Amino acid sequence: MAARGFKRVSRWFPRSTAGPWDEDEDISERNGLLRSHLDQIVPVADFSEQHKALAVHVEPKTVELKVSMHCHGCARKVEKQVSRMEGVVSFKVELESKKVTVVGNVNPTEVLESVCKVMKRAEIVAAP
Repeated sequence: MAARGFKRVSRWFPRSTAGPWDEDEDISERNGLLRSHLDQIVPVADFSEQHKALAVHVEPKTVELKVSMHCHGCARKVEKQVSRMEGVVSFKVELESKKVTVVGNVNPTEVLESVCKVMKRAEIVAAP
């Protein structure tokens, strides 16, 4: 039984028939390849300056929406939807005034589209 299992595994992982004398030849071939490609070395130090330029601080935007919320269930749906958005730093859902305020690195139209997925009506009141 164990021999049959070994045959199955050996079919996928064939044993090499190369002895220790063949390994020396493989190593010398690899070293030869590495030596022949030494003229293609690219300096890596130039790339570190680009990363400094990419790290730019972006001021968070405040987007205010008027949403047709009627109950706490509606408010909870909006909270859940806004919390899943990328770039949102904080948000506030006011059921009494039917307003949603979102702060973060977000696009006002993307916030509106996201809220419209769970609520019937929403409109932008204030955006930067």
